[in-house]
Amino acid sequence: MKTIHVVAAIIHDKDRVFATQRGYGDYKDWWEFPGGKVEPGERPEDALVREIREELAAGIAVERFLTTVEYDYPAFHLSMDCFWCSLAQGHLTLLEHEAARWLPLDDLRQVNWLPADVLVIEAIERERQTLLFYEENAAQFAQGTMLADMEDARSRFLNCLHCLPAHAYLLDFGCGSGRDAKAFLEKGYRVDAVDGSLELCRIASEYAGIPVRHMLFQELSAREQYDGIWACASILHLPKRELSAVLLKIAAALKPGGVLYTSFKYGTFAGMRGGRYFTDFTEETLVQFIGQIPELDLEPVDVWTTQDVRPGREEERWINILARRG
Repeated sequence: MKTIHVVAAIIHDKDRVFATQRGYGDYKDWWEFPGGKVEPGERPEDALVREIREELAAGIAVERFLTTVEYDYPAFHLSMDCFWCSLAQGHLTLLEHEAARWLPLDDLRQVNWLPADVLVIEAIERERQTLLFYEENAAQFAQGTMLADMEDARSRFLNCLHCLPAHAYLLDFGCGSGRDAKAFLEKGYRVDAVDGSLELCRIASEYAGIPVRHMLFQELSAREQYDGIWACASILHLPKRELSAVLLKIAAALKPGGVLYTSFKYGTFAGMRGGRYFTDFTEETLVQFIGQIPELDLEPVDVWTTQDVRPGREEERWINILARRG
């Protein structure tokens, strides 16, 4: 089946997103996120800027990747890269679509979306629900994890670094309570810490004693900046397609020879659980997954399983991995 590579813009304004209605073809009157085909050799982000200017006579800022949707229509396979965007220049003017609406993020299903775009809606809802969980449960989550003993994993991670503490620069990627950032700082390391929850950023800033930046995983843009990236029980909330993209960003943010530590719940489950999205792995599936990401310059150096260190949760298992950038 022929594959068509397209891009879609999730243009947002506060708590609304922009949807357009098709005026042609087999799916006339169905709704979609605006966008179009990627030309040979064209970057998806550049294609999106071009398509929105051609379709809506406006300039957009492409902010961050959300997901890639794969969908089989009767006559072709659609591969659609989707990005959060904002209006940067001009006004959204319909040049090709028959109608458009601003839809509230908490009620996106009030129109009849194209089948592939339904999968985009699911990705938006999944991300929002997971982030909302941490906003609403930040204090309880921080209290339950702040004193968890992660010294063994931290020691394995630090022992892999090629530089002394005074010269090393670490990123605590999804720092939660700030527990590990604080431990690294106390050992003499220079540390950046980020989290996707504003409330956890506040809690972690107070606990670790450094400013914690509010940032989603997909917004990582550093280039060869860190000697080590610590992503303890954080990127496990990404579905595999988004996880692949974030791992590429992590590799790019590491200096050559830099080290990533990350952990996932042990198993084969993928989906919503307890109000959050989880992707679980085993030793075999995790190494296989990393090895199948095109152009990912990360080589696993240690993979091991552990029991949950939180009291009362000892029966839960985790898969841990250390990987080095070439």
